[in-house]
Amino acid sequence: MGSLSTSTPSQSKMSSRGSVTRWILADRVCEPVRIFQTLLAFSGNAPPQLALTRRLVERGHEVRVLAHRAAGERVRATGAELVEFVGALPDMDMTRPESDPLRDWEARTKWGAALKMRDNLLVGLLADVSRESAQILAGWRADVAVVDWMLSGAMVAAEGAGVPAVALVHCPYPLPAAGVPQLGSGMKPLGGRVGALREGVAQRAARRLLGAGLPALNAARAEQGLAPLDDWNEQLLDVAEIHVLSAPELDFAGSADLPANVHYVGPAFEPYEGEWRSPWPAQAGDRGEDPLVVIGFSTSYMNQRGPVQRVLDAAAELPVRALLTAGPALEGATLRLPANARAVAYVPHRQVLPHAALMITHAGWQTINAALADGVPLVCIPGRRDQPDNAIRVVAAGAGVRVSGGASARKLRGVIAAALHDPALKRGAQAMAQALARSDGARASAERIERLGGG
Repeated sequence: MGSLSTSTPSQSKMSSRGSVTRWILADRVCEPVRIFQTLLAFSGNAPPQLALTRRLVERGHEVRVLAHRAAGERVRATGAELVEFVGALPDMDMTRPESDPLRDWEARTKWGAALKMRDNLLVGLLADVSRESAQILAGWRADVAVVDWMLSGAMVAAEGAGVPAVALVHCPYPLPAAGVPQLGSGMKPLGGRVGALREGVAQRAARRLLGAGLPALNAARAEQGLAPLDDWNEQLLDVAEIHVLSAPELDFAGSADLPANVHYVGPAFEPYEGEWRSPWPAQAGDRGEDPLVVIGFSTSYMNQRGPVQRVLDAAAELPVRALLTAGPALEGATLRLPANARAVAYVPHRQVLPHAALMITHAGWQTINAALADGVPLVCIPGRRDQPDNAIRVVAAGAGVRVSGGASARKLRGVIAAALHDPALKRGAQAMAQALARSDGARASAERIERLGGG
């Protein structure tokens, strides 16, 4: 399997010099640095970033995290210091509809969902995130700022304070790149003049969408004494480094000509304890165990009850063990569980996936990375956000199939049965496991942050 180590890098020696501790990490000396981090709460974007937070703390650095209250317990578990947002929607929690300000699941069209993403999240949080980040940086001098790539306000504050920033990308590379479909299009690359024309149209639409938020971005920059920008994407492009938390082989942009400050550092996974224990009794005779199919449809609420129920109905007539990781988004939902299915609130993906034959998912990027890191093929049933983009990358890698969210249980049953018996999908997933295993994203990102901070 392609499991990635989440252990702390070996410490060959520890010594004290006054009040400063130095870690000699394999090939170089590392001074502790101060790291200011910002985090959204709470969806698939958070776990890989928290894996990095934990790694930075373990390596002896002082990490202060500005995050929403819903992420508090997870942040504290890393050993970092938590500072809660005060003005930037402090009660934000995307796992529940009543506390999700994005509400893109209410939109009837893809464009409507994109408008909600822009207005309620990208622009809606910008001013308060910038002010609260600037306030922290004014009283606590950080060596490096580590920010969610969607929090432009934190990048503004870091630039205003003269602190180098690292943007963490927890999805496919999001900025325009030649030969790469615009993120949000859900399309695969198409060469030639037709492909170039299609990309140009999509990129102009994205530029127009984000351009409406440019006055708010420039107002935040003016508050920090910074010159205005002509393009929304400049704010992200101008950070010291952009870390894409996956392998280039899984992303269309991985083979494109990208800016020099973009680095594919590899996937980052949070550690877990113990082994997975099957909730099914051992089967008697020579039959052995039916293949395990893991069903996961996000921790954030996206009105996913319908497709989840159809997947369960499809699995009911297949010789499989179906394990649903319900999460808080499905808490209280009335679901019919067939006899061969079990539901759990949560189980670490990296704990259960080594035992799985197939993953059925909404195609969240972190779920995809986790499944493929263990060589598990996927059936992708994407909803909105980056999910169609993620699913098409899985299909292009030969590591899974894509099916419509409105597919019937009968249709899904045939897709699942075929995927379970398709050796080509298994080979594609194993190839991606090898690619993802080449670099531990938490470690690689931490090492780059240390160098940037002068550690």
